[in-house]
Amino acid sequence: MNSFSAFPRYAILALILVINFSEAALSPQEIIKRADQARYPEGQFSFFVKVTDKDEFSDSKETVYLVHTKDTNNSLVETKAPERMRGRKLLMKQHDLWMFLPNLKKPTRVGFEQRLTGEVSNGDLARTNFSTDYKAKLISEETIEGKTCYKLLLTATHKEVAYRRIVYWVSKTDFVPVQVNFYALSGKLLKSGKYSNVKPVLNKNRVTQLVITDALKGKKQSVLNYFNFKKASYDDSFFSKESLSD
Repeated sequence: MNSFSAFPRYAILALILVINFSEAALSPQEIIKRADQARYPEGQFSFFVKVTDKDEFSDSKETVYLVHTKDTNNSLVETKAPERMRGRKLLMKQHDLWMFLPNLKKPTRVGFEQRLTGEVSNGDLARTNFSTDYKAKLISEETIEGKTCYKLLLTATHKEVAYRRIVYWVSKTDFVPVQVNFYALSGKLLKSGKYSNVKPVLNKNRVTQLVITDALKGKKQSVLNYFNFKKASYDDSFFSKESLSD
């Protein structure tokens, strides 16, 4: 007799119910945590991001950044191109953010919500872990581009974030983020984003492109392409204001 057919049917049914229940019982916070992992690896790593700013009234502009991440509270963003902007750095230490410019002796404190380039804010590169900074609430389920998605409302748990409120669509199938809306404290929609180009990155499929569009001026966009992810090991001194001028 086949060993599988000999297995009690009620046990098989119970196993199926357990699996289904475990998926259904995922908390909104767990959903966005899994979506975080579909954007970035865990632990210490580095990656490049090329930002292409597009505007109907001017030529497109490209900026390349190298991002170093030790954990959710320590990151360093270095500008690598264009040449005239090389040496600019953005340091995050917990809820503090500093900008260093080569022509200044000391770093300047800046806000996460301030514009870095185009439609990209400082926080879009320096602080990107939604599950740490936001409390999630499941609103509904919606189909986006043929994908059944969780639709979640994310509310900031502190003020040192780029956005006070986010509406987030995450695929039910693989927890890959699909779409996002970013809101100001007033409730005004600032911009929207679409995730795409899922590729293997450090042994897991992750999105490698985000297109951010201005909510009022739909032809103003920033296209972020992420590449060359590498595992890393950083000393704490790497993420210090004193090291910014090195």
